[in-house]
Amino acid sequence: MTRVEDFMMAVAHPLDTPMPTVIWSKTVLEPVMHFAKLEEDETADVAVVGAGFCGLNAAIHAARHGASVVLVDARIVGSGASGRNGGNSIPHFPGTMTPSNVASILGKKRARLLSELVVAGSDLVFRQATEFQIECSPMQNGWMQPAHSSRSLLNVRRAFEEWKAFGAPVQWHSAADTHDLLGAAGYVGGWSNPTGGSLNPYGLALGLARVGKKAGVRIFENTAVQKIEGTATSPVLVCGDLRISARIILVTTGGYTDGAFEEVQRSAIPVHLYQVATTPLRKELRASILKTQMCFSDCRKSGGFGRLDSDGRLITGGAVFALGNSRRYGENHSRARLKLLYPQLSEQDIALETYWEGFCAISKSKLPILLRLGANVFSLGGFSTRGLNLTQNLGRLLGEFAAGKAALDDLPVEVVEGRRDIAFWLLKSRAARYAFPLFQAQDRFGLS
Repeated sequence: MTRVEDFMMAVAHPLDTPMPTVIWSKTVLEPVMHFAKLEEDETADVAVVGAGFCGLNAAIHAARHGASVVLVDARIVGSGASGRNGGNSIPHFPGTMTPSNVASILGKKRARLLSELVVAGSDLVFRQATEFQIECSPMQNGWMQPAHSSRSLLNVRRAFEEWKAFGAPVQWHSAADTHDLLGAAGYVGGWSNPTGGSLNPYGLALGLARVGKKAGVRIFENTAVQKIEGTATSPVLVCGDLRISARIILVTTGGYTDGAFEEVQRSAIPVHLYQVATTPLRKELRASILKTQMCFSDCRKSGGFGRLDSDGRLITGGAVFALGNSRRYGENHSRARLKLLYPQLSEQDIALETYWEGFCAISKSKLPILLRLGANVFSLGGFSTRGLNLTQNLGRLLGEFAAGKAALDDLPVEVVEGRRDIAFWLLKSRAARYAFPLFQAQDRFGLS
């Protein structure tokens, strides 16, 4: 690797802020569990790398089908994107992508299966949390995609019409209805799906770990994997001086993948995002701002999304701008966006209680992909901002496959034999950290 590549890798590497800055770790109700570091060699039917939503669900469902499972994470359970996201479960593809767009990428059969999973998946997330009795402050009060401009209205309407034809329980809203439901200014219409909603994602991750442990999954935190060795049919995870031998290995590290899995790392761009939380809103404001606790995300390039947590905090965010003081830039943008959406908010109302950052893996197609890195080594990732829904449901299917209870074709995603690097990955990974002003300009000039 050249000096230039060394520098680029250092810039792109997902160094992250600590969990105490994340609002979900402050408000979590699920008991915080701690797991030991790997201290001796292990053997299992299935070895999973990455203790986020995808890895936890894969481990749980493999174990429930009789497989012995070891799960390792270089940090702690839920410390990556799973515990840091906005906590919105969205029954829709990224942006205004539609089932027909997906069919042009995956073909009709897989697109139909993935669309069915997407539209049903949010409900499954909440049902599983209830089944497992996870304390994650679930609020399944619907999700809306509002249109912020006449241009976006055309795309938003097209998405609505396709989901309606697909049979999804969607509803169209006029500008007046949208304002009434969201309490936000400037939207000219939108559509909603009542199965969407929000929760505490860190609490969900902790609950899944608890369920996994009860199901017999051996979980190890602060255990980094350096490489995979062994034979095609007997792969081995190398963790320092220790080894984990398994029949099948699943890599589910998403935007937090490091050079140990370069082929996984380069299959998606790690986009650096931030989130902010206000202090709890006054009671009189909560009567008009997201009064039904519906969550929403529009089509602005610079981030137009929001939700309330169970205590009435407004949660929003955007992409990190890496020049200068990125936190100040993000906080200023969020205050301005909240004032644009909710002019009734005073400066005191938009005082920010906390700010945190994280990474999201964006694939080239903006759809999840499964890499087959060896005869018995697989990686599932690239959830592209729809992780809370898709990681859970595709993780479940991945676990069933690993336990021998499902075929690879049962996963409604593209399966890539070997690696598929994004062209100019190093440059794009760095550029993503400086693109936010461009996104703001696109919104300002009506190009989104």
